[in-house]
Amino acid sequence: MNLGFKVYDSAKNLPDIWDKIAAEKSFIKRDFLIFLEEINYCNQSYHINEEANIIIVSYKLKLDLLTFSSKLKLDFNIRVVGIPLSIACEGFVCAEDKKDALSMYLKTFPLVLVLNTDGMLPLAKAHTLASYIMELQNDFDLIFAGLKSRYRRRLRRAITKSKYLKISELPKNNFKSDHYALYEQVYERSEGRLEKLNMEYFLKMDAKIYEIKGREDELLAFFQIKQIDKEMVFLFCGVDKESNKKYDTYLNMLIYILKLAYAGHCRRLHLGQTCGYSKSRLGAEKDEKYMHLASCIIPDFICKILLNILGKRREE
Repeated sequence: MNLGFKVYDSAKNLPDIWDKIAAEKSFIKRDFLIFLEEINYCNQSYHINEEANIIIVSYKLKLDLLTFSSKLKLDFNIRVVGIPLSIACEGFVCAEDKKDALSMYLKTFPLVLVLNTDGMLPLAKAHTLASYIMELQNDFDLIFAGLKSRYRRRLRRAITKSKYLKISELPKNNFKSDHYALYEQVYERSEGRLEKLNMEYFLKMDAKIYEIKGREDELLAFFQIKQIDKEMVFLFCGVDKESNKKYDTYLNMLIYILKLAYAGHCRRLHLGQTCGYSKSRLGAEKDEKYMHLASCIIPDFICKILLNILGKRREE
């Protein structure tokens, strides 16, 4: 039962209407999905209902079902609706009045996990990692003036250490194994780990990379950002844990990214879903995100129980 949906197993075969439905959502457009297939193939499939103007990206993942809430492990092969890039972006495009149709279709699968939604799908749901966003309405100095006093003190302490840091744009072909090892450090420490990107992604992704070195010219960190019109997206980074204590590397990185967003005349800065405490110190606002489970064989009440295990408890 396809409920009006057609399924493609290659982004190269997607019809032209796909990008029309995707509109301004760059991470779900055809060319970017082709790129992801090349550098991070995980059995992607693409679902489109042209009459209802609904598109869906899904992929298969061996997921630890307790990844967001426990130190225990429960590995399970599951189909995920999302972008296979670990970014805070929905894996579908659907008008509000068509979400019932989308949910009905998702419930035709044996089991599917839907990531990073606004919580409005009529399916069993739970909180997942929140995203952090800054609306850049004032100039850079006014951002700091509006922060809580304890946040301003903390940022000042970090900024005093920035004089020991050298931050410069890194040509992608200069991204080496030392940089990638720092990404691996962050990946292993992160909460809610999903797919791990390979080095090829950083060499080929259409985004800018900056590296951070210390006073002895030692490599401390790198970060990757992408500007899309008037919005800047912080994608990935690598940070050495030990030197972070010495230089406040991560916090200084966030401050530098904020400066780059202002320099690029951006109106919004997307800071991702991890390290929310540090991002809040800059004045970033939490954008709650949800996950859903849908199944044609598992009753809704069982899905809700699974989500209570899988989901991340909301932080007050």
